Amino acid sequence: MSTQRQVAPFIIWLTVGLAGLTSAAVAQQSAVVQQSDGQHPLAPSDTSSPQATLNSFVSACNDLHDLIRDGTLALEARTDVLPTTERILDCLDLSELPRELRETAGIESALFIKEVLDRIELPADDEIPATPPADAPAEPPPSSWRIPHTRLTIARVGQGPRANEYLFSPETVRRAVEFYRIARPLPYRTEGRRVSQGLYEAYVAATKKKPTIAADTSSPRGTLTRFLNSCNEFYEAVQKERFFHRANPELVPLADRVVSCLDTSQLPEYARDYFAAEAAVCLKEVLDRIPLPLPEEIPGVESLEGTAGAEPFTRWQVPGTQITISRMQDGPRRGEFLFSAETVSQAPQFYERFLSRPYRTEGREVSEGFYEWWLSSPAHPLVAEWVAALPDWSRRRILGAAIWQWFGLLLMIPLALATMALVSRIGRSRGEQTRGRGLLRYWLTLLFPIVAMLIPLGFKYFVGTYLSLRGDAHYVTNFCADLIFLLAVMALILGGSSRVAETTIALRRSPSSGLDANVIRIICRVLGIVAAAVVFLEGGRYLGFPITTLIASAGIGGLALALSAQNVIKGMFGTLTILLDRPYRVGDRIIACGHDGIVEEIGLRTTRIRAFLTDHLVSLPNSEMAETQIENIGRRKHIRRMTDLHIPLDTPRENVASAVAIIRAALENHEGLDPEFPPRVYFNEFNPDSFNIRIICWYSPPQLWDYYAFCEKINMEIFAAFEDQGVQFSLPVRQTYWKHDDEQGPLEISLVDRQHRSGRDGPKEVATSSTPATNSGNGNPGNGNPGGGHPV
Repeated sequence: MSTQRQVAPFIIWLTVGLAGLTSAAVAQQSAVVQQSDGQHPLAPSDTSSPQATLNSFVSACNDLHDLIRDGTLALEARTDVLPTTERILDCLDLSELPRELRETAGIESALFIKEVLDRIELPADDEIPATPPADAPAEPPPSSWRIPHTRLTIARVGQGPRANEYLFSPETVRRAVEFYRIARPLPYRTEGRRVSQGLYEAYVAATKKKPTIAADTSSPRGTLTRFLNSCNEFYEAVQKERFFHRANPELVPLADRVVSCLDTSQLPEYARDYFAAEAAVCLKEVLDRIPLPLPEEIPGVESLEGTAGAEPFTRWQVPGTQITISRMQDGPRRGEFLFSAETVSQAPQFYERFLSRPYRTEGREVSEGFYEWWLSSPAHPLVAEWVAALPDWSRRRILGAAIWQWFGLLLMIPLALATMALVSRIGRSRGEQTRGRGLLRYWLTLLFPIVAMLIPLGFKYFVGTYLSLRGDAHYVTNFCADLIFLLAVMALILGGSSRVAETTIALRRSPSSGLDANVIRIICRVLGIVAAAVVFLEGGRYLGFPITTLIASAGIGGLALALSAQNVIKGMFGTLTILLDRPYRVGDRIIACGHDGIVEEIGLRTTRIRAFLTDHLVSLPNSEMAETQIENIGRRKHIRRMTDLHIPLDTPRENVASAVAIIRAALENHEGLDPEFPPRVYFNEFNPDSFNIRIICWYSPPQLWDYYAFCEKINMEIFAAFEDQGVQFSLPVRQTYWKHDDEQGPLEISLVDRQHRSGRDGPKEVATSSTPATNSGNGNPGNGNPGGGHPV
């Protein structure tokens, strides 16, 4: 009896205790159910509009804060209500995160976003885009909405299973920790929507851990995790195929996610994607061969937050390597942690150092043979089938490429170069033929340089898609193709400038050979050269040459060029002088520097003259043309003829007067007579051997061949009249004497005219001269006069 009395109070106490615990559990469960505000147990968050998404997100975060504060967070998982964390994640676009990491990384980003929202002023509901009523006029839904004074964006999903829902954008999710660092010093909001003060710290304390596998780029831990997981996922996907097609919708996002962990700012643009892919593969190979630290040993978001007030954490180096993950200091990805630009550029060298090491057998998953697969994998299914049918020796790698790749490359290079040279030559020939024969035809010839410009791009596409070159062979071919493409673009610009000039001349209706037309051509040519220089500088930057280096090189090279090309610069100033002074123009016949011809072109450096009779093309430097004496025959008003007729000394005075009268009569009212310039005929001089009659006349218009015909007609008339009047023409007499000895001294020579003329008697001495003899050697033994001079 006494034992029963002792046990009875204990039983009563135990019963009361169990009843209390049961009622508390029921109360806690009912409290959790009541937190759902009467919604369906499996209903997700409302994301039908920016207003609904923001309200659902804030409400779910507040519910999470209540669960943490009441100590019922663990009990929520055993209820039939959709967990609060999942309702929070419903409001985020987590498409850029790997599936297995979306809960950890996503909830961390959500907490950071809620901490930011609790520190800023939020707009009222009527200021946020909402779902329009059914009777409202139809309007296109907004594509996105940004919270005022922030970069937090709620965007409309365009495709996929959550199409047309409004979620916090991937960029907002990715940069949430950055926004939190900026907003953390701000105080919590005291008005408006409910605030969950200390939500992030409370969640960390309640879960007894901090997110250690967040696969974003907010910390070195997140970047390394994102990179390794993405590489493994990509490698697992490509092992199912024998090739990697760049248009594969499943693989391209994975490849982009891998590359997003790299700082590619210092890679040349002409092959940035290729360099980034090689760097990623090499880094993965290195990381697969070394022991990696545990996640908690790698700086995460909590480590960065712990350095508040001290020097900011900016870089972390993988132990035992020179691989560095650094924080971006500027640019669109400022604040993110990425594999540094130096690490990316030196990744192939790192791979060569660690190539002899075996793959890691413990820890994180490895991608064995990743680099070898990347080097040898075709990029097209047809090529993959064709390569599989080739003998084994053709797949042997030599100098970084397989033998079948070298065969294809050696076949394509001469084919592309020959095609480009042929098209360019045809384009130049057709351009010269159609210039001045119609603007449309002239412009259509520009298609040839366009086609020539596209050939290097087609070559690059073929090499990248079908040959799948990697390594140094890919670098060289890509660089050369882009360099040739750059030169082709510059040639296209210069060709286009000449066509613009001809079009401007035609629109202004200027004479194509006029000076204004040449000025337009020169201006367009200079502008074309300037544009080509700009393209060269920009193209050099694209090929990996820094713009400052190019400009500095251009400055130094310009100074050296100016010193070594003074004549060229002098010629350009001569061109400017000719254009301003206008001593001649295209089409004028000029005499300059001993050349007589017609001006065909006034260039930047030279003037081209077509020789008048020989038809030779002569190029004269403009520097000389600006300083030399130029006789512009093309601008004369008439052609002047001045000639002398010689009458023998023994001609009677009457015959001389008759000759003057005959010439005056022939020239009276002659063809091409200019009344202001009548012909002039005078007996003006007694010459030593003749009487001189000077004839001066002017012929207009100054047509040369008509003038020659006129001269021939006048000459024949004078000739006929002289014959009728018995007037003779005096011919010059030239006498030469030879001296047949070596003695110097004067030679006395006497000439006697033994010819008897009618009406004159006896011999007559004509002339006596005393002149020094000229020594001409030993004389001429065959002249029949060995003793004295013999006239010739």
